[in-house]
Amino acid sequence: MMGRALRAARAVRFAVRCPSPVPATLGPLRRWQQPCGPRTAGQPAGYANTPRLESLAASPQPPEEVPAPVGNKVETEGGVVEWGGDHVTIRRANNPLESAGHVVTNLGLRDSCPCSLCVDPDSGQKNFSTTDLPDVPPLDHAELLPDGALQVVWADDVPSGGAPHTSVYPAAEVAAWEAKPGWQRGTVNRNSPQKLPWDRPAYEALLAEGRCRVSYQDWMNDDAAFWAAFADLWQTGLIRVTDVPLEEDAVERVATRIAPLQHTFYGWTWDVKSKPQAENVAYTSQFLGLHQDLMYYKPVPGLQLLHCLANSTEGGESLFSHGIRAAYEVKLTNPADWEMLKWVQTSFHYQKGEHHYFERSAIVKTDRRDHPGASFWAPPFQAMFPQGLSSDKMLGWKRAAHAFQTIAESEHNMVEMKLSPGECVIFDNRQVLHGRRQFAATTGDRWLKGAYISNQNFRAAASRLADYCESAGVELYPLHRRKVAEDMVWTSLVKRTPGLERLPPKESTTPKKATTPKKATTPKKATTPKKATTPKQSNVSKKSDKSNKQKPPAKPEIKA
Repeated sequence: MMGRALRAARAVRFAVRCPSPVPATLGPLRRWQQPCGPRTAGQPAGYANTPRLESLAASPQPPEEVPAPVGNKVETEGGVVEWGGDHVTIRRANNPLESAGHVVTNLGLRDSCPCSLCVDPDSGQKNFSTTDLPDVPPLDHAELLPDGALQVVWADDVPSGGAPHTSVYPAAEVAAWEAKPGWQRGTVNRNSPQKLPWDRPAYEALLAEGRCRVSYQDWMNDDAAFWAAFADLWQTGLIRVTDVPLEEDAVERVATRIAPLQHTFYGWTWDVKSKPQAENVAYTSQFLGLHQDLMYYKPVPGLQLLHCLANSTEGGESLFSHGIRAAYEVKLTNPADWEMLKWVQTSFHYQKGEHHYFERSAIVKTDRRDHPGASFWAPPFQAMFPQGLSSDKMLGWKRAAHAFQTIAESEHNMVEMKLSPGECVIFDNRQVLHGRRQFAATTGDRWLKGAYISNQNFRAAASRLADYCESAGVELYPLHRRKVAEDMVWTSLVKRTPGLERLPPKESTTPKKATTPKKATTPKKATTPKKATTPKQSNVSKKSDKSNKQKPPAKPEIKA
């Protein structure tokens, strides 16, 4: 009964008003009963002409020239499409990848139809559930159009009440299916510039070019200037907004130009002032080493803003260093330490009054190609090591952490600046470390107003950057892919240290090899008398057992 009621409710939800009568055999009208039809002149490539309120009773009209299929294969100017069973194979004409084609399932293809009957053009939300579809939606015809778009005609389409349905997938999307494994429609920051892991000379060179700096008026009122500055923020993780009004709510106005504020237990905004019995080391006048904020909190903020309202004290210079830069340098010079940075979990905590937070994370998080994507470094908030942790494991973590810290704090990698009243610094809290020199609290006044933006909203803004550049015909600064960024770091290292040898990844620390230490001690081999009594086998077994005991696991299973 419950299932029947849910299906009835779904039918009502998906029903559509239609001015023309429809045969009763088709059942209740649904929005998918209208075919997506061929495109008309002036429409974007790959999108169909889909009037929403036209009668859905008649079968869709086929294109004027439909290529005759040979079995389940259609060859056109755009390429070759074959289908059978539960999948479709697509081979585009003039495919630069020269592959055997891309395979997609019928279910995945029908579920991702982008037409206005399947996806509401106003809300952008799907008008049906994947569970409404059969396991293998029946396909009647498929072809690649001259512009490379894929057109598919579905037979007995369930969302359309049993009528045929035509889907058209844009050419750019069809190309992306093959070129980018795991590609999905609607992902964020798809065309945004990659990160630029700078050192001090590189960042100073950007400042000399007029980058990483923008006035408050341009930030708030000039779209071109705003997006240029945001592109710098996305790439470098550190920019300054100048001439900001000396008002407490000004930091919120600067932040919301990007996205809404992220609320934490500190509130929407917070003050950085020296005060007695401070609940946070930032609220003192003492030296504050390089760190990242709220490593003990989920989600860790993406952006941090600090608006200077007063800074007349002696000292108090702000310090910044790129954590991804430090991670790359460790990776390129010491593979063993690199493995420790990736795999060993560090604990962070905060317990004061009613607030108690505790989280674990490796110092460096990597992508699937082993490139560093985020750093997590906050010595003031590091929790104790778990009891029972062996000395060698703890020292291994300490050695790797010390290497990371030494590189980040080196004069070559650290940028120092004293904020003036009216300046607001914005930095990527998941990639850029920040700190502060000690200042004399009795010689003047130092007051910063802070705010956070979530990493999800930061990435969403990067997606808007790509949309803006595409619509305005604006060319971004050259993209820095992560492999290019790694090579860039290496080139800089070689200049500073002539004769430096680039070390390959440490093979013995690969997780796959580390988790197979029982090769020589497999019970099956041990219980076979012939193999056990053969001197040659016995020697091999002893040698292998000995080497297995000496080699440490590649992926240290430590939580510190």
